[in-house]
Amino acid sequence: MKNNEKKIVGLAVLLFLAVIIVRVIPLLRDTYSEGLEEIAFMEQRIDRLRMLVEEAPFIKEEEALKTVEMATLEDWVFTGQDASLIGTGVQQQLRQAVDEAGISPRGYDTPRIGEMDGWLVVTQEMQFTINQEDILPFIEMLENSRPRLHVTEFSINRNRRQFTGSITVTGFSKVL
Repeated sequence: MKNNEKKIVGLAVLLFLAVIIVRVIPLLRDTYSEGLEEIAFMEQRIDRLRMLVEEAPFIKEEEALKTVEMATLEDWVFTGQDASLIGTGVQQQLRQAVDEAGISPRGYDTPRIGEMDGWLVVTQEMQFTINQEDILPFIEMLENSRPRLHVTEFSINRNRRQFTGSITVTGFSKVL
């Protein structure tokens, strides 16, 4: 080989080594780092999946409990979309409890209907006369009513031989 050819080959080898050092080695290092990161991510994912497999029975049990809880809560709520029908339902539920408890209603106010955070809130007030022994059974009837009537205010006064009072109950319906 001639001297010029040796210089050209030497220059080509130097250029080749420079390309390898400047381009190929960093590219290989980046690819290796990305591979390590991918392996670490996959190991974390495997650990998470193993944990889920171990917790699956507990998750299923909790889901069953939440399903039962949701069914119970849905039983407490009035159904429907029409606010006036829900108001009528609350009033009807209160009248039914009053009739079953043997209470003498003195008057019902018009139900107040409002909406809050996706819930329809119906509040019904009633004035009544009651015997002392009927107070607790009446409250228990309201507490056990389905859909549930929540007692928000209750006042009672003694007037000679009888008790008079007022009660405010609230019923809820989910706005869909």
